[in-house]
Amino acid sequence: MQWNVSEFENWEELRPYVDTALLPLYLYRDGIDIKDHVLRMNYLLNVAAGIEQRLKGRILLFPLSYRFAAEEQEQMTPPDFAFTVALHFCGDNIRFGDQKGAGTLMLPVGEEDLDSSLRFEVTVDVLSKEIIRLWQKKSGQ
Repeated sequence: MQWNVSEFENWEELRPYVDTALLPLYLYRDGIDIKDHVLRMNYLLNVAAGIEQRLKGRILLFPLSYRFAAEEQEQMTPPDFAFTVALHFCGDNIRFGDQKGAGTLMLPVGEEDLDSSLRFEVTVDVLSKEIIRLWQKKSGQ
């Protein structure tokens, strides 16, 4: 489920099944050209949407959270979700403070070959499987 008006028409009906918040987090870093920032941000959003499509029914894809890397902030997790998955680029320093627990997963995305459709498909597949492992691990406890 994506964070938009048309999909939220059935939110109350679907809420018991949606237990995972998917948070795409983008950190703006100095020294990267604007064109590359646009490419990276778009890639991160596309990976998040690809994961949401593969695992549809259990995931709510939140809007992109954008901040400057120089700002020291702790990422908050949305309440009422058994699982929180943060999607970010490798090398980004994302901190979750005291809220990070067994149901929180940090998924780094590589920055190489962002224009490769094969790499995109492999990335979405691998990250989707990591989320499934998180679900299985929690249900096996």
